[in-house]
Amino acid sequence: MLDLYPLPVGYVYEPRPISIDRDQQLAKLTASGIDPDVHGDRLDLTFLGLPILDALIEPGVPLQGQVHVYQRFIQRAPIPLDTELHMRGEITAIEPVAKGEVVRWAFDFTDGGGRPLVTVDRAGLRPQTTGTGGSGATDFLAPPEEDQPGFGELWQRTLVPDEVARYSSDGRNRIHSDPEIARQFGFRAPIAAGLMGVHYYLEAMARHDAAEGMDIEIWFKRPMFWDETLTLRHKSENGRLTAMRIENQAGKAASLARVNPTP
Repeated sequence: MLDLYPLPVGYVYEPRPISIDRDQQLAKLTASGIDPDVHGDRLDLTFLGLPILDALIEPGVPLQGQVHVYQRFIQRAPIPLDTELHMRGEITAIEPVAKGEVVRWAFDFTDGGGRPLVTVDRAGLRPQTTGTGGSGATDFLAPPEEDQPGFGELWQRTLVPDEVARYSSDGRNRIHSDPEIARQFGFRAPIAAGLMGVHYYLEAMARHDAAEGMDIEIWFKRPMFWDETLTLRHKSENGRLTAMRIENQAGKAASLARVNPTP
């Protein structure tokens, strides 16, 4: 179990330039079972989560054992691959919950001229032996109801342990690749990185909605074990995706997504 988060609300991370190259996108999408061509020459915004993880680690705070519970992307303009971006972020909230505490961050990405392109909102659960209050890990983030009617199936996909481990081979959080580490934190097997689920949602967005902007919120409810068969379901209105969910083998929501209207 983890100690209380050592940094305060309002802590600002060192701004940094970043760039996601084509080969990196190709490798991780392939490990996720996704055709990389679905995004063409555009950046899959999921990859902005990787430099965010690096920023979170840099002050000496380990990610191991932390569970990703929420992610939001607000995209104002598409980003071509290999574009140099500038990233700035801060801690926006630390909330006590039944299982420990949830830390929330906001990161902004701009181009070389300072034009805002994407804002990423992220929250992670830090489990503790004795919770500090609250009723659930994402209650303060108001997740959608799990049992909404009207969802249709888009696809089923079976995760492959070696590929799930390869996706997280950078070692940022070995709960995704090491069975012993996973057991130490109460999981029967390694769990797929939350970012893999984000890839699946953004793949669906790329295939069904060609809008230049995007506002998508994702709640991670249950682990996706590295050997599970997942089902992606969706709901649409007037041809536009409005909600999605990834179900595990038991038919329970591993994660939920809400697609908000964009201007």
